[in-house]
Amino acid sequence: MTMMLNPDLLDRRALALLAFVDAYGRPLQASVQIEGEGVKMVAKGNGQYAVLAAKGLETHTAAFLAPPGAPALRSLHIQLDCTPLTRTLAPRRFDLRLPRDPDPTHREQPNSLFQPVPIEILPTAAGPVTGSAAVLRVSVTRSGDGKTIEGALVRAQTDNGLFAAHALTDARGEACLLFAALPLSFAGAGATVDPDTPARVTVDVDPAVARFHAPADIPAAVTEAAGRTTGLIDPDALAAALPANFPSGTALRVAAGRQLSLALTWTAP
Repeated sequence: MTMMLNPDLLDRRALALLAFVDAYGRPLQASVQIEGEGVKMVAKGNGQYAVLAAKGLETHTAAFLAPPGAPALRSLHIQLDCTPLTRTLAPRRFDLRLPRDPDPTHREQPNSLFQPVPIEILPTAAGPVTGSAAVLRVSVTRSGDGKTIEGALVRAQTDNGLFAAHALTDARGEACLLFAALPLSFAGAGATVDPDTPARVTVDVDPAVARFHAPADIPAAVTEAAGRTTGLIDPDALAAALPANFPSGTALRVAAGRQLSLALTWTAP
């Protein structure tokens, strides 16, 4: 496994290589605090971390020449709470499926041990915007009592289905959705020369994981969220459990280099 050959790793088998990227797809430059049961990590630089140990795979780490046959590939769900050490990037949970396939003949497959595991870290409302990105700043409250919602999943998609963005709301009920590469115009399917593109935005909430804050409680909620490094929300799992219904979403128009603000309400089903 040449991608992890450092002198301090030659006596053990690494379980995976995590590759953190930002919403632009670039390697993350900020450090990330990673918490997981029985998990041990080593930073490799350029947004990458080698997983050296995890609960249920204790025998794998010492089996350097050949991995054990059990447990079955990808049968273990290792929940990683990932907290970037900067206020411009949002924390998240990630479901790491282990063990990964150690067969060298499968090295080009996405689940191979020889392939890094990409983990997208999304921007916060404080994150900088670069290039021609289109930005949608959303605030979400609960209908009826007006409480802000922390942990709401906000998703936007252009009507032609070619471009999408998503984010989780923070303790203030705010989210920053970033269309990282929305072109000024494009050919092919859905071709347009219009300066903007029609889109729709939806908000979905799982009350079991979301938090609801009255206006007076927001400062305390912000402080609590800033110190939270475990029990985070996995946006991928939330999206899988709550499929987006874009046709029923709020209509808007997005354009390269433009920033929009939108207030949304969520009503419990």
